[in-house]
Amino acid sequence: MDAADHYRRLVALGREGFLAAAPHAVLVRYRSDDVPLDAITGGDTMTLEDETMDETMPRGRPEMNEVELDVFPLVKKPGASFPDRITIGRTSNNDIVISDHSISRLHAYVRGHDLTWVVADAGSKNGSWLRGEALEPRREKPLPSRAVLRLGDVDVTFYWASDLYIVLGGMP
Repeated sequence: MDAADHYRRLVALGREGFLAAAPHAVLVRYRSDDVPLDAITGGDTMTLEDETMDETMPRGRPEMNEVELDVFPLVKKPGASFPDRITIGRTSNNDIVISDHSISRLHAYVRGHDLTWVVADAGSKNGSWLRGEALEPRREKPLPSRAVLRLGDVDVTFYWASDLYIVLGGMP
């Protein structure tokens, strides 16, 4: 069973059970080419300015059981370098390994800071972007839940566990 299936099964425990069993935050990589990323992450929402009711979930959201995804828990590997941050890169010595030619050996890092998370590019060759804005190497930026992070050519979405529960079909 892969991590995505594991989290989908945890939804059956209910909100409190899910939050107790899941790490505080994750990165999710959506792999379905025929489903636009903003249909999953909430980029297309109705607002009061549109003279409609505000929604917290996107319109026309696909069934999450039909969407292929990779879930990367934001947890430290035992014995990994940089104990104060979770590293993301192409090589196996990183906490999160993304096997893609556009990802540097050590591409970026995230870390929990008080009750927030921050992200920084680690000086990667192909760059990193947060919500479409380029990240300066080694300058940390706040990482809000549901934010899309582009690492090289790979898009991942950051979720707090409570938001991931809803995205995977749990009831708020």
